[in-house]
Amino acid sequence: MPCFDRFDICEAYYLFAYGYHQGGDTSDRIFNRLHRLRFKPHHRLACSDSPMMGLTENGAEIYNQLIVSHPDSHGINPEFLEIVEE
Repeated sequence: MPCFDRFDICEAYYLFAYGYHQGGDTSDRIFNRLHRLRFKPHHRLACSDSPMMGLTENGAEIYNQLIVSHPDSHGINPEFLEIVEE
């Protein structure tokens, strides 16, 4: 079970929205919320060829729970599912 870490939560939601982003309401709401929190992704997420590898173990657990439980996850970009498939 993941522990509460605000930065890990923001990173997981950022990658979820980034992988899902197709101009939909869900990803737009996530990006707007992250912007209001003044969240800026760590360079390991923003500049990496494989941003999923930049998540901490806790961040990966949070991301996995998002994929499993979020009703919009069926439309996520397949290249962002690599952690889920481990």
